[in-house]
Amino acid sequence: ASPRAVWVMVPAGNPTESTITALADILSPGDIIIDGGNSNYKDSIRRAGMLEEKGIFFVDVGTSGGVWGLAEGYSMMVGGESEAVDRIRPVLETLAPGPDLGWGHVGPAGSGHFVKMVHNGIEYGLMQAYAEGFEIMRAKEVFGLDLHQIAQIWRFGSVVRSWLLDLTADALALVFRSPHRRDWR
Repeated sequence: ASPRAVWVMVPAGNPTESTITALADILSPGDIIIDGGNSNYKDSIRRAGMLEEKGIFFVDVGTSGGVWGLAEGYSMMVGGESEAVDRIRPVLETLAPGPDLGWGHVGPAGSGHFVKMVHNGIEYGLMQAYAEGFEIMRAKEVFGLDLHQIAQIWRFGSVVRSWLLDLTADALALVFRSPHRRDWR
């Protein structure tokens, strides 16, 4: 029964496009389509306009948290009309780390995916910086640095600590703490 909300989380591009088009043909005015994938924000703006002509709301949710989101809560950057976002608020609060933590309505349709795009750029830049820093230390063979030990030191109290560094430390533990350690050169 209407109004309904359908959360779509499929690969960006044609899979998302065909899914939303198919849903638009079977949903009713007042229903909501939520795109929780990594769609291009320009596609989200276009889709919102197309769905608005049918009286269907569109909410774009830039979602971060990966496989850990289920346990830790997801970070969600939400774009769309306030009326639709308010209606799905209980879902967002359930998926987030807390009712008022890790999610927010950032603006109109397309803004959620735009903010997620910027988020991903920052994430990739941080990962590249970590990779380059650890590579510089690995290459300075004269010191025989234990990269896992250094990652562990940085995880606590350092200004470069982060969840990405935690994941890096876990990966380095596999290399530096494994009984089957191979020379990482």
